[in-house]
Amino acid sequence: MLFLIDYENVGNAGMKGCNYLDAQDQLIVFYSEAKKHMEQRSLENITASGCTFEICKLCKTGKNALDFYIASKLGELIGEGYGGIAAVVSSDGGFQAVRDYWEKRSDRKRRIVLSSCIEDAIVSGNENNERTRELKRLREKLPIGSFYSAYAERTRIKVMLKELFKDTPYENRIEDIQNMIEGKEKSSKVIYLSSLHLFGKKGGLEVYNRIKAGNALQKAEHA
Repeated sequence: MLFLIDYENVGNAGMKGCNYLDAQDQLIVFYSEAKKHMEQRSLENITASGCTFEICKLCKTGKNALDFYIASKLGELIGEGYGGIAAVVSSDGGFQAVRDYWEKRSDRKRRIVLSSCIEDAIVSGNENNERTRELKRLREKLPIGSFYSAYAERTRIKVMLKELFKDTPYENRIEDIQNMIEGKEKSSKVIYLSSLHLFGKKGGLEVYNRIKAGNALQKAEHA
């Protein structure tokens, strides 16, 4: 994707999601003397992503000057053959006209996304890739009460397992054991085989017998 950042407009808030950039992306930050600082974490995320990174500083101040820079750069890149999704990251509604032009008046229909931050742009771009699916999953709204109930139950089981495996060679593997036993779809046989796989024949049998004796299997099945 191509990201054109109206940094004077969105500031650091517009960089939300820059940790999801990758080597296939191109990002250009348009900024002015009035807003020339960016959080270090954002800059480091951008450079670590491997994306093509450019900056463009406003030469002379003027009303909507950076907007014209962005519109001009978009036209330049499309004229050079860019055919992917382009995102203008800005809260300025004036860019709607730019999107209308390329989507309705151009000989070749272009996808122009208008968003207030990089993360929103990625989701709106709706590319068929892992980062889009991951962001959609993370942004899914969950019932607070149900989520907390599951969290409380998982915490209770963790405390129980810590007590079961206290002063054993497995006391530092509680997270592995908990992941192994939790879930309604995990039968005793599946847990037994998983234990052998994780801890070896002797260790796996010891772990399985300990959680079985502690009644952890039945309790975890309902977590």
